Amino acid sequence: MPSTMNNIAKQGDHGSAMMPVIQGVGRAAIEIAAVLRGAVFRGALGGAGSENIQGEQQQVLDVLSDEIFLEEMRSTGFICAVGSEEQEELLVIEEYTDADYLVLVDPLDGSSNLDVDGPVGTIFSIVKRKTANSERPHVSDTLQSGREVIAAGYVLYGPSLMLVCSVGEGVHGYTFNPANARFELSHPDMRIPEMGGYYSVNESNKKKWADGMGDKLIAMKEETGLGMRYVGAMVADMHRTILKGGVFLYPADDKNTTGKLRLLYEAIPMAFVMEQAGGKAMSKDIAILDIQPEALHQRVPVYLGSNTNVDALLG
Repeated sequence: MPSTMNNIAKQGDHGSAMMPVIQGVGRAAIEIAAVLRGAVFRGALGGAGSENIQGEQQQVLDVLSDEIFLEEMRSTGFICAVGSEEQEELLVIEEYTDADYLVLVDPLDGSSNLDVDGPVGTIFSIVKRKTANSERPHVSDTLQSGREVIAAGYVLYGPSLMLVCSVGEGVHGYTFNPANARFELSHPDMRIPEMGGYYSVNESNKKKWADGMGDKLIAMKEETGLGMRYVGAMVADMHRTILKGGVFLYPADDKNTTGKLRLLYEAIPMAFVMEQAGGKAMSKDIAILDIQPEALHQRVPVYLGSNTNVDALLG
């Protein structure tokens, strides 16, 4: 019989506690996938007429995915608050303010791909609160370095629906089987190849990159011979990088001087997964998981991939 997400309970010190939360992520993913499939018939494509806290135009499906994810986290009974890329402030789950855990989420990564039927994803991480359970959850509970993350992962909405996660004991991928209406283990112990693969970046911006990254990329390509693949959804690009090898990068530039990707919602969860898969996750000269967050929507430069290729890029 195929293994399901129930086997998360047997993984490491935190698997038992994390399993119901990750199963909640799975339920949210199934519902979001269904909404995505029918979006064109429901008039749900296009802008929502609002901006998120970063000043970016929200898509209708950004908003719907955010609502679905929050409701599924509420239904677990184990989550006291959710920090979302789509929300300015921490969302406290009033029914469970004494619960132990918080989730940080980008509910629909790569939503600019929606109008061209491109792949999108969900990125999440789970931390244990720092405040007392008798207190109301506070934004300070989210400002934990990646070394304190208990579990993290992503969902890829592609030709199949796939959830990849780690509870600190390797990385495992579960694919949704429509015949059984459940996620089944399809990619056990995912490890990034040390050599080969591709580099993923919006190379059209390289003249604007900080820290001489344009020249470093040229040198890295000459040294490694990597080809280019870029989808424009971090989940899709990262998933390929883990499976095939290579490096994903999003440098700081003239416009985004501190970086573009969000530390809590994108960089830390993906860095946690990448390190668990045997790779390297850097933000210039510091490991992403060693950065101490200072704000809910903080941004950083990101370099994720095999040790060989990240080292070749960053020198």
